[in-house]
Amino acid sequence: MPNWKKLIVSGSDAALSSLNVTNAVTASYFKGDGSALTGIDAGGFGYSNPISMSADTSTTAGNYTSIYGPMQINSGVTFTVAATSLVKVETF
Repeated sequence: MPNWKKLIVSGSDAALSSLNVTNAVTASYFKGDGSALTGIDAGGFGYSNPISMSADTSTTAGNYTSIYGPMQINSGVTFTVAATSLVKVETF
């Protein structure tokens, strides 16, 4: 019995039940809420973040980041804001 492989042609509308990737995945956009993602270090930003930043962190280009403070950036730690991203710091 032959062992058939599926071939996906660029520009086609493929439907897959699973996809294993050994390198980076890039796209013009990603769909979904990300609730099932694992193994991602978000740097503690979003609706809940630490009181102090203890490791170098960068924003993602083209994204909006909210930091709720006060927030202390520890000595020797760098917080890099990508040229096309926005950061909003709200102090309580």
